[in-house]
Amino acid sequence: MSEFIVGNSLSKWARDHRFLRTLLWRLDVVVVSLITRLARLLPIDMASRFGDSVGSWIGPKLKKKTAIFRANMVIAFPELTEVEIDELVIRAWGRAGRVLAEYPHLATILKEDDRLVIDIREPLAACENPTRPCVIVTAHQSNWEVVRCAGAKLGIRNVSLYSPPSNPLLDRMLLESRQALNSELLPRDNSARLLLRALKKGQSVAMVMDRRVDEGTFIRFFGRNKLSTIMPAKLALKLNCDLVPAQVERLQDAHYRVTFHPPIVPKDTDVDETTQGIDMIQQVHRQFENWIRQQPEDWFCSKRLWPKDTTRQTEEADSDADTESYAS
Repeated sequence: MSEFIVGNSLSKWARDHRFLRTLLWRLDVVVVSLITRLARLLPIDMASRFGDSVGSWIGPKLKKKTAIFRANMVIAFPELTEVEIDELVIRAWGRAGRVLAEYPHLATILKEDDRLVIDIREPLAACENPTRPCVIVTAHQSNWEVVRCAGAKLGIRNVSLYSPPSNPLLDRMLLESRQALNSELLPRDNSARLLLRALKKGQSVAMVMDRRVDEGTFIRFFGRNKLSTIMPAKLALKLNCDLVPAQVERLQDAHYRVTFHPPIVPKDTDVDETTQGIDMIQQVHRQFENWIRQQPEDWFCSKRLWPKDTTRQTEEADSDADTESYAS
């Protein structure tokens, strides 16, 4: 979501002037509240389609965010023409609108059995043994909140990381919608200790991790090195937990399939923990790439993933270089 929806062009001044910033925050909450309240009045599938229309209309007007969407899509899909990229970005904004309009209906997705298909490719230890937690990772694909719906249906006790919006008023509003999933939410910043504590208590942890992490490690993603967190892999290795990729696919309107893929394991257990962790997250990235290629319009890539001035890196980086740490 854009830092400011209303008055986005004023963002430079709003960052430096508290009154303007607060005013724009309040206006944003009014806009989002209006959309979500209208969506709440509609049946869930109609609300999802309503969100698609709103997102396709409003999203492209947010020029800076649209430019980021486009830059990411160009890198991920170099075979597409400029016209095809532009059409893809508009569809992606529509899918983002669906996610927003579905927030008031998260409880319905959890409650109605036909809303959610769960596919478990390999038995989950966390299902068979409530005291055996796992680390679940997913991408901003389709409606990523649905992963927690699937976890709740499976009886997996979990805590989830989330990135609070820069607008604290909007953050409070979205947190109220997320409460329907009965899952503890932790802000992403400085969360490692809290996640470790949760795992030690037998709670699984879930996180969306396809975004850039400025303090992270360079790992290949769509042919380029992206600063990524390896924390999920390190947590899994430290506590001997499964690292489980969870794929969310939108089937039609507000109907989903969540696939829990087989746990990721390091290729070489004789190397140090950091090298194992880099290898595991590289494997996760490759799965994310496959999911995104299957449903590119469902990828919410609203944050810049690669630096503006990087040129496309070639395949001189072989499979060994794929797991090399350039920064941490």
